[in-house]
Amino acid sequence: MIKKFIKLNLAIMLTLTAGCGTDYAGKVEKQEAIPETEAFKNEFTREFMKSTEETEDGFYTFESKTKGYTMLFPVDATISSAAYDYQDDYFETFNFGESVDKENLSRYFTVTYEDKPSTRDVEFNLELLTEHTGYESEFKEIRAGDNVIYYGKGNKELTHKETNKKVKFYGYLAYIQSQKDQEGLHYFYETTCRKADKPCEINEQVEEERALLMMKSIQF
Repeated sequence: MIKKFIKLNLAIMLTLTAGCGTDYAGKVEKQEAIPETEAFKNEFTREFMKSTEETEDGFYTFESKTKGYTMLFPVDATISSAAYDYQDDYFETFNFGESVDKENLSRYFTVTYEDKPSTRDVEFNLELLTEHTGYESEFKEIRAGDNVIYYGKGNKELTHKETNKKVKFYGYLAYIQSQKDQEGLHYFYETTCRKADKPCEINEQVEEERALLMMKSIQF
């Protein structure tokens, strides 16, 4: 009887040990599956990533906490938790940034989403966009699936206070309106040299193509 009891206890212990080992292995495997990208290394940013798999080369899919839209998001960009705000399912605004050390580039983005009747007023929303960015030229209308993108671009040159060198900023902005409902999104993308005291070559065509790719990826 005692031998049977010992054998039973041994069997239970072996079963529990095997279970723990499997669980541990699973956790390790799960940890190893997390990409070594800035988007996933940043605890706040990875909350918004729909999958660890890249949707397109260099981009994940961002999913809004409002559940109102998705869009492409650079794998090495991070969202500022201090500048993030959202209200239920009708409003969300945030900033995110990306640094490309090899090219000495810095990219900065601002996104504001709304789901309310005022999004149907294109003129009003374009006025808001120009007030916030200082953009003074015409907007180009681009159709992208069920959305209309009112797109603009421009550049400016500022003098760096410490180095006294001229630094160029390239900006791409848009008001993106859904044609299916009352959703709209303000999008601003700016790129410049990360460090003013180091050489930096910005390919305007590449940056504009990147901006348009991200804007056209928005799905409400």
